[in-house]
Amino acid sequence: MIRPAWWLLLACAILALWQECGENLAIFCYRIGWEVLANLRERALLLIPVSVRTEAACWNPSATCSTRYMTSKG
Repeated sequence: MIRPAWWLLLACAILALWQECGENLAIFCYRIGWEVLANLRERALLLIPVSVRTEAACWNPSATCSTRYMTSKG
């Protein structure tokens, strides 16, 4: 069971976020959802082995990396 101090900390964090969002429900829900998605993405990236992330093929330039030079500047 979670200690009562953790409940108080959670309530204070939610209240602080509510105040930071200007007491706007839409912004509050957006910020909560954004944090949840960011945490899920971070956990998913942690499951990828380091050897796969550092392969030489990942560091080679490709067409998707060089599209900046192909765009017109006019």
